[in-house]
Amino acid sequence: MASDLTTNKLTYDPQTWKGSPLISVTQITTSGLLRLFQTAQSMKTLVRNNGGDNRLQHRVLASVFYEASTRTSCSFQAAIMRLGGTFIHVDGGKGGNTSASKKGETLEDTIRCLECYTDVTVLRHPTTGSVQRVALSDGTVKPVINAGDGGE
Repeated sequence: MASDLTTNKLTYDPQTWKGSPLISVTQITTSGLLRLFQTAQSMKTLVRNNGGDNRLQHRVLASVFYEASTRTSCSFQAAIMRLGGTFIHVDGGKGGNTSASKKGETLEDTIRCLECYTDVTVLRHPTTGSVQRVALSDGTVKPVINAGDGGE
């Protein structure tokens, strides 16, 4: 993964995805998109034929949503479970009660804390640029996937 913070762009070659944040689809090269579509088709076939497998057994996804999104949240949760993993859901929205943000904890602190328990974070937040800020911060060491921030 190459990072250019002046243009806020990251560039992905399919070989470098492991362990990297996914902030924007604009990060993915043409060959990376082809690989992504091939993998998606493979996963669709796997689920249709077998219901899933256990390749992510013992892996935990942090599902951190500061905005409501039933389809997005459930799609990530179903995907990790179909591949043998599990998830921890944090509802950081106004009506949620599972996030320490209500007590003043920063978004970065919340994600760093969750990294102690999880392997990857899916983050949805109402502030534009918040996912990139967290994903590229010095303290974040595990991949962060953008499930929408700001006007997305």
